Amino acid sequence: MKNPFSSRDLPEASRRRVELAIAVAQERLLATHVDHALNLIQLVGDQVPFENALAIYTRLLRLSDDESRVITTRALAILGERAAKTEAWPELITQAEMEEAEENGRRNFMKYVRQRLRGRVNDELRRWVELAAARTEIAILDTHVENALNFVDLLDGELSMQEAVELYLEALEVRESLAEVAYYTALTKLSDQYLPKPGAGAAPRPGAGTAPPEADVAAIRAS
Repeated sequence: MKNPFSSRDLPEASRRRVELAIAVAQERLLATHVDHALNLIQLVGDQVPFENALAIYTRLLRLSDDESRVITTRALAILGERAAKTEAWPELITQAEMEEAEENGRRNFMKYVRQRLRGRVNDELRRWVELAAARTEIAILDTHVENALNFVDLLDGELSMQEAVELYLEALEVRESLAEVAYYTALTKLSDQYLPKPGAGAAPRPGAGTAPPEADVAAIRAS
């Protein structure tokens, strides 16, 4: 991960708070990914083995190998816990299917998936997968925005709102196309709070942001 403090002159106490905030943000993103991965497994579980569904998820969301590994491990752990309680273990992908997937190779994976879906299921299932991926992208965007607003609140008085949002996006290495949308969405939410309404008096003091999950902010400040 890049050094998020490389271009910022922050006091040591603020750096520690930011490091804790990064850990909280990463956990929120992981939880969002796992929830949606499990939703996709549930959605297509009757037609696609759960391992395939997880592979589809990680590639549709353009996740790195490390991200895929962590999300897959967490999702499988939750599936295992559920299966242990119900004694209903999901069907594993067959060895022949694994060999077929490996033969197609990573670059042709999505073509392979579409061919499998076309042959085994129907157009409706493909639409489900695409719609589920779109819904997940928006959920991830919302999580990034909430995390960025948390940074604004934590760094009130030390960085401007714009700098705090930029620091978050840099620290989490959010891909450029998503980072731009998250940046403007976060600032739009702040503008709703701080820009004066037509005909109103002076705007409230800038610098402080909203405080999504107050418990997280309080815990980080107390550390």
